[in-house]
Amino acid sequence: MALSNLLVMVTLMFMSCCCAISTVVAQTAASPAPAPAADPNEGNATSIGWYKAHGWLLWTAFGVFFPVGTLLSRYGQYRLKWWFEAHLALQVLGVITSTIGVAIAFNKFDALNDEMTHTKLGVAIMVLVWVQVLLSVIRPKRGKVSRVPWYFIHWLFGTTAVLLAWYNIFKGLDLYVTSWTVGTQKDLYVLFAINVAILAFAYLFLDRFNHLMNQSKEQNVVHPNAWYPLGMAGKPVNRQADAENVGGTTKQTAGSGVDDTAGNNV
Repeated sequence: MALSNLLVMVTLMFMSCCCAISTVVAQTAASPAPAPAADPNEGNATSIGWYKAHGWLLWTAFGVFFPVGTLLSRYGQYRLKWWFEAHLALQVLGVITSTIGVAIAFNKFDALNDEMTHTKLGVAIMVLVWVQVLLSVIRPKRGKVSRVPWYFIHWLFGTTAVLLAWYNIFKGLDLYVTSWTVGTQKDLYVLFAINVAILAFAYLFLDRFNHLMNQSKEQNVVHPNAWYPLGMAGKPVNRQADAENVGGTTKQTAGSGVDDTAGNNV
């Protein structure tokens, strides 16, 4: 993807986040004081609805958009021609939803004056998220020496942000259940744990997918690093022909039909 297109995407993403934040601020200024309700914190301008909106937005960002986009980047680039577009779209959605969720926290919960670990950790996570946005703009092409440190930082910050967010979501559920114990809110612990377990299983399964598909093949016809597209897994690799093609400018993963040079600039 051309750098100009990426800059346009980042600009649109930034504008969307600004519009969302301004909408939240405008609603706060225009909305009348809430009527007394079933909130245990009676008299507090913060209603349980804003807590739910904040929680679900961050859950969706770090429980769906960011990790699924990461899996697509790691395991989809050798199987799917459109992996980068899908990866970028999911990351953009993750940035927008997480930024809106944090904007709600700052505007509705007075997070700037909050000394809780959940709040401080949330701010640190969002710093990592927006550093990732900056890194996407200055991404060097493959083949350049600067690509190595860039990729390491990109991987480290992204992985750290998601893992910290998972922990912080559980911390947020602690606060949510403590404030409103009525109902079955504790079921959310189980639901999010299942969410994390599914993502962990997907990571482990995809990491061993090739090894699994190669079990029925003889050792001399299986390339240890061969990647097979879904639906074509297990097709044997000719080691000799593969070795002869290594010096070529364009090399295809055997049995996949996917050009390994595709995405080299990604």
